Amino acid sequence: MTISDLRTFATFDGHGGKVSKRVEVLDHEPAPGGPHEGLVAVRGRHPLGALDERAADDSTHRIGWVDPATLRDWYRPDRVVVSRIEARRSGLTPGTYADSRGRGRVRIDGLEARLAPDGRPAFRALAGPDDAPVVDVWLPTDQAVRLVVVRAVDDGLEVVTAPVSPFLAPGRYPTYGDDVVGLPLRPATGHVLVSAAVLLDGSLHEVERIDERAATVWIRRDDRSVPIAASSVGPDLVRYTAVAD
Repeated sequence: MTISDLRTFATFDGHGGKVSKRVEVLDHEPAPGGPHEGLVAVRGRHPLGALDERAADDSTHRIGWVDPATLRDWYRPDRVVVSRIEARRSGLTPGTYADSRGRGRVRIDGLEARLAPDGRPAFRALAGPDDAPVVDVWLPTDQAVRLVVVRAVDDGLEVVTAPVSPFLAPGRYPTYGDDVVGLPLRPATGHVLVSAAVLLDGSLHEVERIDERAATVWIRRDDRSVPIAASSVGPDLVRYTAVAD
């Protein structure tokens, strides 16, 4: 599964906000320098105000390009509730897990994204029984496909899935200089300021922010803030700079 396998929806404020409709946000990437640069493709029954609007394959929807600033309330309907009997049969227990490409489903010790020794962002993955988990290894986020959060609710167990960005968003993060893989997590030893840049067409572009729910990376290009689909950028094209804070 990739980020693009999870469908994304948003509310589109068309015609100056006078008309609001739910649309599906597509991951089509506009051509650099073209008329749709900086826009995102949407699909819906009536995306009024979208550029180059045309009929979709099913003829009941239409596809067009819109300014992402006109979209709000991004979401993915990736939530299910299973009964306690079904959960017991499946061995489903509360906790946070990662669906990974190489290791299957593993538990995650917290949600703090960190820089791994190779410079890639990583989670601390746990393996073993729930009552005595054993630290496994750092799990780079480019190996994790989804986060799966399981919580107890009145009707059973709630399972909420969300995509994992293979990138570390710019910002301030704790550092764990005394941490040792294979031992319990030790207290943070300080903080680090992380900046990122994406290599596109032979040039580095500063990453301003990452919208994980929308699977969108916002970069600086020609003094403008431009959104690009996260699924179109490989983790090997991102360069990180970390400065102690």
